[in-house]
Amino acid sequence: MAMEKQNIKVLIADFTSANIADIKKVLSGIPGVSYDISWPQMGENILEKAEAGKYDIILLSYDIPGMNGLEILVDMQYKELSGPVVMMADPKDEEFAPQAIRDGAYDYVLREKGFEQGLPVIIHNALNAFRAARERERMQKEIAAKKIELEAANKKLQQLDKIKSDFVANVAHEFRTPLTIIKGNVDLVNKGGLGDVAPAQKEMLDGAINIVNRLSRLVNDLLDISKIESGKMELKKETVDMNSVIEENLLIFDKMIKDKKQKLEKTIAKGPANINADKDKVTQVFVNLLSNAIKYTPESGVIAIKTTDLEKEIMVEVSDTGEGVAPEDLDKIFDKFTRVTAEKKEGTGLGLPIAKDIVALHNGRIWVKSELGKGSRFYFTLPK
Repeated sequence: MAMEKQNIKVLIADFTSANIADIKKVLSGIPGVSYDISWPQMGENILEKAEAGKYDIILLSYDIPGMNGLEILVDMQYKELSGPVVMMADPKDEEFAPQAIRDGAYDYVLREKGFEQGLPVIIHNALNAFRAARERERMQKEIAAKKIELEAANKKLQQLDKIKSDFVANVAHEFRTPLTIIKGNVDLVNKGGLGDVAPAQKEMLDGAINIVNRLSRLVNDLLDISKIESGKMELKKETVDMNSVIEENLLIFDKMIKDKKQKLEKTIAKGPANINADKDKVTQVFVNLLSNAIKYTPESGVIAIKTTDLEKEIMVEVSDTGEGVAPEDLDKIFDKFTRVTAEKKEGTGLGLPIAKDIVALHNGRIWVKSELGKGSRFYFTLPK
């Protein structure tokens, strides 16, 4: 089956009949390509013809009687041409070749003897270059349009995220006062403030207090997230001894660790590990990591606490021998409302994200190393 001939519309922008005839002769003998060749009549406007004819390629003469080919080339750049321009000139005008390329010509051909023999290759290359440039332009415009579309979508998502954050913050605020009242009243009853409490009643009241405490922690976590997201979490920085923060909180959690028959290993850096930080906030970070370690470490497991005095920061390490985290889940562990452990344990799923944000607000770093079935090691650093 014979292949269909490629049709190429060519405008020879020249009034010299000998030049036109030589080019026609060569192009008409190229197999597989059909050249539809046009040229202007004497006095005809080349620019208008070039624009109206929708030519695939224009062969523009530099030395047209009464006209300057470079000027025509520059004017062509303001027209919506459908193909590239190749400039043709006599050898004596070779010095103008760089200017022609700067002004938008795809190539420059010197009319030396037999020059027309190379035109098919020049035309082929110019067409490919022109089409590639047009495709790049099309893709750039498409990318620019997609970028605008994505920016608009992102702005909409940011607005929705703010609405969500504001809603969560408002709900949390609304919950806080009723929870405080409920807790106070139940506590009063539980401690006999309104009369004797039977053991069965006390058991139910203790359960209610535990639930209220869980809800209070959730409300506090939601409010912390809200403050961080809105940039309203303020740090009251002072000189804090991180070793003292750790020792104070290990005393608080000592009974819980002993109740689970867990072993605590401590390697504390010598001397004060002073940092410039908000004591309450860094305490919150450490307590979150320690309580997680206790929660996820089985009975008789090991919890290790270590501080290291680096040159410009203090590093704290909290490790456990719990279930660990799968490699594919490590990137999600600091995501909000995400729990990557197989066992659903009590908590909000906000502790680690809040810890990450607090450390970031202090210009510190936090990361984790873990092996499934063997435990996890959490690290964070805080500047001195």
